[in-house]
Amino acid sequence: MDLIGQLSQQLGVDGTQAQGLAGSLLKMVQGTVQEKVGPDAAKQMDQAIPEMQGWQQKAEAPAADGGGLMGALGGLMGGGGGGGLMGALGGAAAHAGEVAGVVAILQRFNLDAGKATLVAPLLLDFLKSRLDPGLVGKILAVAPMLAGGGGSQGGGGLGGMLGGLLGK
Repeated sequence: MDLIGQLSQQLGVDGTQAQGLAGSLLKMVQGTVQEKVGPDAAKQMDQAIPEMQGWQQKAEAPAADGGGLMGALGGLMGGGGGGGLMGALGGAAAHAGEVAGVVAILQRFNLDAGKATLVAPLLLDFLKSRLDPGLVGKILAVAPMLAGGGGSQGGGGLGGMLGGLLGK
């Protein structure tokens, strides 16, 4: 699957923006995988998606903020040993944190937050095309926002959560 081409077409961005967006989104997913599944799973992502590192470098170009917002969102989602907000409030808060992370990434690339529902299925299809099905299952278990976006989930996943956050 051509993730860059799909992102360009679906979101109306050029190739460089699509690469940066893909790099940012994959970095967010990989960080969640590293923390919740383990370093071996994150390493499998690196091996299966060799272009990910180059895309992540493109992502860093537009905003050299040192990861401030993403770092803060990582803490919100449960980064560190204390479990963060996720540990305190449960899965719904973590899911909201994931959605907020995706929306923040889209806004960094001057894209409307409403386009977030287009991103999740593209990213999931790409991961399915590159990764072992067992690893994809583990990723979906720790990043449920990838499972939604208009499929048979009936309002679940990113689409349902984003609709709730935006009052749609």
